[in-house]
Amino acid sequence: MYTYEAFETLGVFALLRPVFITFLAISILLFLILISTKKNIINGLTVIILSFISILVSGQLLYDIGIIADETNLGGDSVSFYMFFAILALSFINPLIYFNKFIEIKNNEV
Repeated sequence: MYTYEAFETLGVFALLRPVFITFLAISILLFLILISTKKNIINGLTVIILSFISILVSGQLLYDIGIIADETNLGGDSVSFYMFFAILALSFINPLIYFNKFIEIKNNEV
């Protein structure tokens, strides 16, 4: 039915799944950097902006997947739905970790 077979995986619209994987990888990488370093090598504004953009773009993609799947008579992508919640959780946790670590570093300097 479609020109590209990659649009459909088992009756589910899965074309935008790699974008979710990219945002999830960025969120996990930021999480690992914040956990593993002793110093702040990333400032707080960067953490907040990356988290905000990840939530905003992932939410918009999830909405668009729903519209496209509805228009093409396909099912919604549950894997992307769960990846969105993982991105959402990491995007809320990353600023909390950063500012918790920032407060600990400031208290140790005094």
